[in-house]
Amino acid sequence: MRNQEPALQAPSRTVWIDTARGLGIILVVYGHVLRGQHHAGLLAWTQTVALQDRAIYAFHMPLFFLLSGLFAGASARSGREFIRRRLITIVYPYILWSVVQTILTMGAGHFANGHYRLSDLAQIGIDPIGQFWFLYVLAMLQLLLLLPRPLFFLLVPVAIAAFVAYGNGPLILRAAWFLPFFAAGVALGRSGLDATLQSWRGAIAWLVGGAIAFAALFAAMPLPGGVATALVHYALASAGIVAVLGLARLLDSRVALLPALGAASLAIFVLHVICGAAIRAGLERIGVSQPAIAVMLVTAGGLLIPLVIYKISVITGLTPWLGLGYAPRPLVSVSASAEPVYVPLEPAGVSADVGPDKARGPAFQ
Repeated sequence: MRNQEPALQAPSRTVWIDTARGLGIILVVYGHVLRGQHHAGLLAWTQTVALQDRAIYAFHMPLFFLLSGLFAGASARSGREFIRRRLITIVYPYILWSVVQTILTMGAGHFANGHYRLSDLAQIGIDPIGQFWFLYVLAMLQLLLLLPRPLFFLLVPVAIAAFVAYGNGPLILRAAWFLPFFAAGVALGRSGLDATLQSWRGAIAWLVGGAIAFAALFAAMPLPGGVATALVHYALASAGIVAVLGLARLLDSRVALLPALGAASLAIFVLHVICGAAIRAGLERIGVSQPAIAVMLVTAGGLLIPLVIYKISVITGLTPWLGLGYAPRPLVSVSASAEPVYVPLEPAGVSADVGPDKARGPAFQ
């Protein structure tokens, strides 16, 4: 798993797609910090906090599944190589960081909002720990790509029907909820999405149109229930995704930190809960209790400390060994223009597929 081996390096990256990942991982960390501070008794669950929480969780994980599908579709054609890369970029990080996080919670005392036992590790084959449900479900969906492509896409309406009928819940239903977004990414591909958003006018239209649709649908929630509510959930998530992608295309590389966070988002995903808990413990020790300041500092630390660790792992060649994906190749930045420019698809590893929610609840949230 040495980074210097060409066969194990990630393909060239598209800068604005990494910017989209960067925006998404900020939402992931911020959302977890809000819940974590509340569970620790340090943040009141006001109407403002609840509104932010609902908005973030309405679309941030569907965004990551769509972004994952952009690269997975092409790489699935490589068969054995596809499976090998998933073992390194999904299965290995899932096992390694589940073990690390569990062991740390066992000795964290009151600084952890939830505690796991070694016996919990024996169940990670069927019951993910904390935020690592994302890697578990991502592996499930990516394995479906080994099916003939028409059969894979035929599963999408089946998944929607399952979610409409039974809602979110067990892992299989969670996978059903996310499959349409993942499949949309597979259908578009990196080059297709990049070509769709080449012009700045198109990007503005996506941002404004998506934001307006999201606000309108969000205001209508929650609905009484039933089929209409389930379908509105899909529409709401789709509107949020469209808005973020439009914003990311407009920003491109203009805010250098965003694509850097996007490239390191797998590292941020597996490390942010641990880093956030450590920062929260430090703030408690020095007496920093103002909720807004604490949320800002814990969020910044949950993003920047894993980013630094990722950068060091790239320099030392330890990235795959630490379960942080592959060292990235140079970013490709394409200036917005009226003419579509297609970027060739290449097999890709999952160097930045992220997103937590609740499975058994991140222990350090």
